[in-house]
Amino acid sequence: MEEKYLTVSEKPLIVLRHSFFPTTNEEYKNRTILLIPGWLSSIDRRLPLVKAFQEISNVIMFEPRGFGKSSGPRKRGLYKPICYADDLSEIVKHYQLKEDEYFIWGSCVGAEIAYQYCIDNKGPKPKAILAVSTASKHYTFRWFSIVNYLPYPILWAAYKIYKIIFKMYLNKQSPEDIKNFDYSMERFYELDFYVQARIILEFIHKYDIRGKEDGIGVPQLIFYADKDWFSKPKESENLAQFHPKSKLVKYSKAHRFIDGNEDDIVNHINQYLQAL
Repeated sequence: MEEKYLTVSEKPLIVLRHSFFPTTNEEYKNRTILLIPGWLSSIDRRLPLVKAFQEISNVIMFEPRGFGKSSGPRKRGLYKPICYADDLSEIVKHYQLKEDEYFIWGSCVGAEIAYQYCIDNKGPKPKAILAVSTASKHYTFRWFSIVNYLPYPILWAAYKIYKIIFKMYLNKQSPEDIKNFDYSMERFYELDFYVQARIILEFIHKYDIRGKEDGIGVPQLIFYADKDWFSKPKESENLAQFHPKSKLVKYSKAHRFIDGNEDDIVNHINQYLQAL
């Protein structure tokens, strides 16, 4: 895998890691899917999915700011939805992607970056969005707005307390999602906590496209789980109503259902794209 870096900001310095994976099937040499990983994920963690995608398309994958090996400056105000839409615009321009001639795959936050990009008309829109566990708004706790202004040491202490309480809550309300929670906590320790906290407080908590969904303007194939506590099933179902060619694929699982289902997901995608 040849990884590259694209500079999208000089001050502060922000570079995005990206890579191109050619299709392994000559039949699909003219199809391109731009893959945006979900929060806490990376190119390396999604290589099995990339390999499956290569059977039906060329694949471009990039890590948004604060994801994987892309830059994550320790500064407030750099992780808003509009910032991520701008990053996506730079990747689209770098690869010279044209209107209706490519597709975007986005998992959770990845799909929401694509929505913001389309709604804000940041550049050529994809022919369709392939979304996973997505929403018009995440129902985070209201007190996140207060936490946003806490100094870093207090924020760290608050996180340690929240982690214990929230896991107890999930264990009672949605035990199927404990696996996703444990994965998130593991990744928090591997990555920069400050940056991941900014992503939660500035993107996940503030993200809200309610009333603007028509602005997405392209059909969607939306994969979702019927036992997902983090991205409510009704949110994914609602987003499919804004285009007549949108379609839903439901899994009887919790939030993290991509792992192990890559081939099945790709089969659904290929059938959908061929029917468009």
